[in-house]
Amino acid sequence: MRRLERVRLCLPPGLPAPLGHDAVGVAAPLGPRISRSLPRTGCVFADAERWWWIVPGQADTGLVWPDAADYAAGAVLSRGRAAGGGPRLAYWPKDNVPYTHPIMLYIVLCNALGRRPEWREAPRAEAPGAEAPGPVHALHRPVPDGRGGGAAGRTGARERPWSSAARPPEPGSRGPG
Repeated sequence: MRRLERVRLCLPPGLPAPLGHDAVGVAAPLGPRISRSLPRTGCVFADAERWWWIVPGQADTGLVWPDAADYAAGAVLSRGRAAGGGPRLAYWPKDNVPYTHPIMLYIVLCNALGRRPEWREAPRAEAPGAEAPGPVHALHRPVPDGRGGGAAGRTGARERPWSSAARPPEPGSRGPG
């Protein structure tokens, strides 16, 4: 069995990456079009095959990246994708912040591909031993709309949810009285 060599895109000295860094790669012909459409670009690495934008670590959370994009956690690429010596730094950001905004990159990429962005709910961190949360319900009384039903509906007055008269009693109290 042949093992794939891995290569990591390393940021140049002087560009701190306190959030870690991942990379998003696309085919080289798409690179210039995407870069022109971004309001701000961080570090970009490129070779003849692919362009790679540096994004904060775990920037893929909640995004469904198109098949045309490669998301590389830790900015680690397989040697096959890094043929010919691997990508080299092609763009140094003017403000010395190495990151391209991942959501902007995602939207621009989807637009370039003629694809509608897809979002997924990010998993929530839970305390160890805690039960999974149930559905979230809003805790309020409906605001009458003046079309009947209840005193407020008959008079046309609008009642605010949890007004002082409608606020639930504090724990341990006997309520209004």
